[in-house]
Amino acid sequence: MDSYAQAIYTPKGITNVNIFTRGERVLHLGSGSRPLPGSVTADILALPGVDVVHNLDVYPWPYADGSFDLVYAHNVVEHLTDIVRVMEEIWRILTPGGRVVITVPFFRSVDAFSDPTHKHYFTSHSMDTFIKGRSSYSYTQKVFTQIGFWYGWPQTPKNPVKRLLKSYIYSHTYAYDTYLSLLLPAEIVTWELEKLS
Repeated sequence: MDSYAQAIYTPKGITNVNIFTRGERVLHLGSGSRPLPGSVTADILALPGVDVVHNLDVYPWPYADGSFDLVYAHNVVEHLTDIVRVMEEIWRILTPGGRVVITVPFFRSVDAFSDPTHKHYFTSHSMDTFIKGRSSYSYTQKVFTQIGFWYGWPQTPKNPVKRLLKSYIYSHTYAYDTYLSLLLPAEIVTWELEKLS
């Protein structure tokens, strides 16, 4: 599949059908009571549809190395304490070439600050530390390559003006994050990353 994120996030919302037709092993972190169809689920709360109840701030997570082809983390990473450890743990449980889809509130979004359990705030460059060749910091050796990055969900707008604006924003992410997002803030940011061995 070219992009799991583009299949998960549809124009009508998060998919309600199982898109994993090739036998992919999928883990949905922080699933709550709305699991991604076809996934194994993990959450801190024992809600309906949760397969494993686990505090994701406790390591290691209860999965063997290389257990999953895809990890899906929708609005959960911002609640966790140690982002470096989270990304290392995701790297550990992914198969070689496995992917992770991460969606978090954009730092200018009201939603980023309205939930008192949010511990981190994200810009378009917040995952650079974990993307090979993007960061001069060496917090970890567990790195990924970027398959995709999107402000909002990974859908192409039908409106040509919005398409043009998005094209400009993606070509000038630093300028958008610093200046333009004051006027036109995204609600979320989404990454799809692939594990490098």
